[in-house]
Amino acid sequence: MKGILLFEVCAFEIAGIAVIAVGHGDIAEFVLGAVIMLSGVFMYYCLRYRFLRYVSRLWRLLDSNKDAHTLENEIERSLGTDKLMGQLYDLIRSYADKKVQAGNAQILNKQTELTALQSQINPHFLYNTLESIRGEALVNDDVVVARMIKTLANFFRYSISRTGNMVRLRDEINNAKNYMDIQRYRFNNRFSMELIVEEEDMRAYDYLVPKLILQPVVENAIYHGLADKTEDGRVTIEVTTTEQELMITVSDNGVGMHLDELKKLNDQIHGDTISLDDGKSERNTGIALPNIHRRIQILFGNKYGVEVYSSYGLGTDVEIMLPANYKGKIDLDHEKTDTAGQ
Repeated sequence: MKGILLFEVCAFEIAGIAVIAVGHGDIAEFVLGAVIMLSGVFMYYCLRYRFLRYVSRLWRLLDSNKDAHTLENEIERSLGTDKLMGQLYDLIRSYADKKVQAGNAQILNKQTELTALQSQINPHFLYNTLESIRGEALVNDDVVVARMIKTLANFFRYSISRTGNMVRLRDEINNAKNYMDIQRYRFNNRFSMELIVEEEDMRAYDYLVPKLILQPVVENAIYHGLADKTEDGRVTIEVTTTEQELMITVSDNGVGMHLDELKKLNDQIHGDTISLDDGKSERNTGIALPNIHRRIQILFGNKYGVEVYSSYGLGTDVEIMLPANYKGKIDLDHEKTDTAGQ
């Protein structure tokens, strides 16, 4: 009688490849285990090679001197449709964004501290001196000079002495008015300011807003928009509200901007690079539009910020978007002191 030889057939799939092991009993199981082990080692080295290749490529791209937009496009093109590497890149970018945001906040705080230190050499000496000059002007019946000195003192008191990041909108508007009064006196009434707040928007006066977001915009309007106007230069501040948002628009009837100038300015405002004021610019505003935009976004998120609209020959609008009725902290003691000082 002839013997019958029995074979065991084992089949499985690895990474889409069908593997069939044919053998006798234990031999088939041994072959199957060996193939699984070797396949695991092979897949490990494949993934390791692919990971190191992408990391090396990312490193070379990040080490290049290309701008952020071009760099991001090349990285996405390099990753292609690889989901694993795409998820890794998204994770790295999310971490980097958080680090950059924290760094921006620290830089802006340091700039604010530096500006304050440069200004606060001895504020009480400044106020007392101005008050003495004002008293002398009143003795000489020079009411106009006395009024301007008081306006200047109030402007310095608000800009230098007040602490904290949040103030009431009415205080920001009053500070912008003081600044405009000083400029009108300086430029012989070449400029004027108009405030537009509808009755249904009057509640916005008590909303909290970041400190010093209006005066720098008014200063930009005067020096960049109205500088060439010999008369009838006008800055308008319009306040509108919805249930969720507070919009402040600062407009001027100045020279305006060409489209390429407008795009460059908005790119600078919304860009990733922070440009710190060094105080050397002839038309330095102290806190420039890009820094105002970043301060707002750090406080409230990317939904809010600054946008500029302009037409050459027709003027410029600077739109500041904020959350309505923000519930923040305000230094009430300083608020009382400043109110009394006015």
